[in-house]
Amino acid sequence: MGFRDRADGVLLTKISGFRKMWPYLMPTRGESTLYATQRIRLGNTLAWLERANAGREEKLTLFHVILAASVRLFALRPDLNRFVAGRRIYQRRAIDISFVVKREKSERGSETTLKLTFDPFSTIETVARQVAAAVSSTRESKSSHDESFSNLLTVMPRFLIRSLVRFGHILDYFGLLPASYIRGDAMFASGFLSHLASINLDAVYHPLFEWGNVSFFLVIGKKKKEPAVSEEGNLRIEEVMDLAFSLDHRVTTGVHFFKGIALYVDLLENPAPLMERPQNLPDPLAQA
Repeated sequence: MGFRDRADGVLLTKISGFRKMWPYLMPTRGESTLYATQRIRLGNTLAWLERANAGREEKLTLFHVILAASVRLFALRPDLNRFVAGRRIYQRRAIDISFVVKREKSERGSETTLKLTFDPFSTIETVARQVAAAVSSTRESKSSHDESFSNLLTVMPRFLIRSLVRFGHILDYFGLLPASYIRGDAMFASGFLSHLASINLDAVYHPLFEWGNVSFFLVIGKKKKEPAVSEEGNLRIEEVMDLAFSLDHRVTTGVHFFKGIALYVDLLENPAPLMERPQNLPDPLAQA
């Protein structure tokens, strides 16, 4: 590991000087956020899930498709798996995705965050198995890393909490946060998925927290029906779902972000390739 690298990332030295200036021109995550929405047509996806689940004991779900497509996106487009820290742009060492899970399958069940590291060669089946094991383990545990740390901090006086958070920002700026802490914090991840569809809400834009280095926030809206016109000119009713993206514009160009979103939409609407391991993945450290 180079002396300017971090536990969770490798410094990108071969990117253009103009790109290196962006964290100075837009120093905060709030002012550098790029927003985008996308409507997903679910007809082909739901039909594929029905065929894929025929005779399967552990069923694949729409969320598995979304999660597997996210892993595939970061594997195929590593420039989306970058982050800014200390006014520098880093390539993340792994594909880490965070999302919220309920400890109990009820409306009143408490929620916690779950962060998983995925193999870039994952298929939807390996993703589904990994998620099932992690969710089961989380529901059996009494507290997560984030919950335990927050519970400890919030019993302290406010001035001390502010001081500790400020100290954490300083450590993060200089790349000195311990790897053990970063592994457990859901805000240090490739992407964070908020599944509002699970509580029957539509997609909204999520803020990019100033804490952590997630560059890709995705909010998944509920399924709904809308009228659409077929290629033959006939009116029909389609099932759709809205996605809301909040992206850190500093890590790559807007063109690359929107090409990545186009790839993501294609994977969601045509998920069959997620059953196979990807081939010829690009080198994520090519610009390190």
